Amino acid sequence: MSMLSLTPCNHMMPMASYKPFLPVRAKLYARLPRVAHRSRNNTLVRRTSGDLSESVATEIANNSKSHATVNPGGTEPAASNSDDEARQIVDEVLEAIKDTDSGLQASPELRARVDSLLLRLETLGSAQQPRPLDNPLLWGNYNVAYSSVGKKQTEGEPAGGRFRGRIGRALFRTTGLFQSVLKPDIATNKIEFRLFGFLPGSVGLRGRVRPEGENGDTVQVVFEPPVLSIANNLHLKLGNPSIVGLTTTYLDERIRLGKGRRGSLFVFTRGGAADAAGMDQVGLQRTSPTAAAAFSAFFLSLILGAAALWVSGQLVMKAVAVAMWLLGAAMGTVLYRGGIVRYAEDERILAEIERLRKEEEQRRERADGTEGGRPAAAASATA
Repeated sequence: MSMLSLTPCNHMMPMASYKPFLPVRAKLYARLPRVAHRSRNNTLVRRTSGDLSESVATEIANNSKSHATVNPGGTEPAASNSDDEARQIVDEVLEAIKDTDSGLQASPELRARVDSLLLRLETLGSAQQPRPLDNPLLWGNYNVAYSSVGKKQTEGEPAGGRFRGRIGRALFRTTGLFQSVLKPDIATNKIEFRLFGFLPGSVGLRGRVRPEGENGDTVQVVFEPPVLSIANNLHLKLGNPSIVGLTTTYLDERIRLGKGRRGSLFVFTRGGAADAAGMDQVGLQRTSPTAAAAFSAFFLSLILGAAALWVSGQLVMKAVAVAMWLLGAAMGTVLYRGGIVRYAEDERILAEIERLRKEEEQRRERADGTEGGRPAAAASATA
């Protein structure tokens, strides 16, 4: 969930370019904006994760105007035409994607039209200053308003993975799709649903962000295993870590556009329901014994109950047994690996990252052991 997505990226940097993944990276702090800064009137402006203050937005607008290029023949900024065009395109996109279930219900003609508009915004966004990773507008809570499957996307949906596939939507009816970029280096994804159409639940991902490349618009996120929550009380970690990459192609006060590694396109709208989705808490829950027992009992009852009905010999009972087995198989298909679609390349990259992480831990342990042993050795020599 390359929203930053439940569908991981495929083409990544060479293995040799990876460094051990640490919780806090100096490079990230160097590239991303600080928590606090001073406005022109020397007033300290502070922003919390997920919120955009009016002072920050005003200062960004003022700074953009002050750095705009002036037309040789007049006083109007040369960038005004492109800014006006971008606003008009954003208006058109937001109107077009209404009531499309984040793009799933868009007709081929509408999808082609929206995608062409997004590509035009990408062109305009390539000239935006500051770059997305240096722009305070990057931080916040977003609704996944639209996604379009890239040509290299072979399984699942780019936003939501197997939970948003045909079987997944039938069992886990989507009620919300959200993504957040939180200070200092956290990304969270969340799918809210109603299991069987009535039981509320969600699946969430939490990962650490690190910049990639030198363009100031692309990040890579290593996510922890997904957390499946039912009725907000039963939490179960499923699957394994995953990795995604996402480029922010356009950013303003209303929307953020993204492009995944496989060419999938995303439209994220700011605030609204996303601000009430508890995005800062996504992925922090741990599996409880009660949740593990409840999920195990559910699947076991499907298997054994269906078997009991089958051996009864009655045709109707056998039909019910088959339906129960199919239900269990369908749920298992969606929940497999936490609903994440992973590719062989992702497996290799994650294995390399894990290997480097363990090597770094061992190096630190050896260094700590050496430092801890020096006083003892010195004491022995003195004695």
